[in-house]
Amino acid sequence: DAPAVLHYTSGSSGRLKAAVQTFGNRLALVRKSLMLPEGRFAQDEVLGHVGPVTHASGMQIMPTLTTGGCNYLIGRFDIAELFATIQRERITRFFAVPTMLYRLIDSGLAGDYDLSSLRRITYGAAPMAPSRLREAMEVFGPIFTQGYGAGETTSTISILTLEDHLRGLKDKPELLGSCGRPYGESEVIIADDDGNPLPDGEAGEILVRGPDVMQGYWNAPDLTEEVIQDGWYHTGDVARRDEEGFLYIIDRKKDMIISGGFNIYPAEIETVLFRHPAVAECCVVGAPDEEWGEQVIAFVVCRPGEAVEEAVLVDYCAEHLASFKKPRHVRFIDELPKNPNGKVARRLVRDTFWKDHDRQVG
Repeated sequence: DAPAVLHYTSGSSGRLKAAVQTFGNRLALVRKSLMLPEGRFAQDEVLGHVGPVTHASGMQIMPTLTTGGCNYLIGRFDIAELFATIQRERITRFFAVPTMLYRLIDSGLAGDYDLSSLRRITYGAAPMAPSRLREAMEVFGPIFTQGYGAGETTSTISILTLEDHLRGLKDKPELLGSCGRPYGESEVIIADDDGNPLPDGEAGEILVRGPDVMQGYWNAPDLTEEVIQDGWYHTGDVARRDEEGFLYIIDRKKDMIISGGFNIYPAEIETVLFRHPAVAECCVVGAPDEEWGEQVIAFVVCRPGEAVEEAVLVDYCAEHLASFKKPRHVRFIDELPKNPNGKVARRLVRDTFWKDHDRQVG
């Protein structure tokens, strides 16, 4: 029960906080790495750390050492340098957030290097658009796994395996939008606002308990009480579970947009935008609206050499979504703000509209 690590979150909620991971939590991390349904770290593993080792990538250091592998630290994310390092050092796997993978795909440089040593690419820390995941598998091959978890749960609590990805390509395409099934010692449920388990198919919050759940937030009992109730860690992620146990994250609870009384999840709109061939990255937020409370605004980064008009993207969303969910406006920008872990900083985008308002909802 003794504190081992203060794992600072990315501060996406607006208040920086440190999850107290105990020695017991860290031992649970090692155990669940040995329980992986597939893709367990091998003795000859050479794990390339592209992202900050203070976050998701660093969680794989101990599992790699446990099985006798090698951790290779890469100073910064540079596309050509990463590919050259994989070729030179015979990197066998690496972890990346979706933004990194999008840039690797769009660079068109993968074919210039020998990447045959790669056995596994794990992505996580943020949802990845299924359409872009298919592109990634075309570029790098069927070597992807996804992990879902948090610093508060000492890394991964569910996994979408390599076999799940292949099945998603073959006969169950919706799997490419899943974050997998729970494994190891974690107990995971989908619950209503009162913490009661919900049946399959219904949307609710992901709750987790087990030996990998943090002790609490360092010197922040008020924040700890908000997220740990009756032993359950409340992730803040809204999801549904299918009949096979696969979890599908709909969005963050706090990211939900309420427009004209309707609940709108940005991730649903972003998934549609990502399908458009001109869109490389996007971020959907709610902006103040006197009539509706909030209106949907999409920020879009176009792929290199591509261009598209605002009206075209709005109409494209209208074809695939209910009318009230389509963006009122689309803003084109060169780059979306990111936090230190490489995830899109939605709060910074949202603050563009809400900074002069007394409250953060419409």
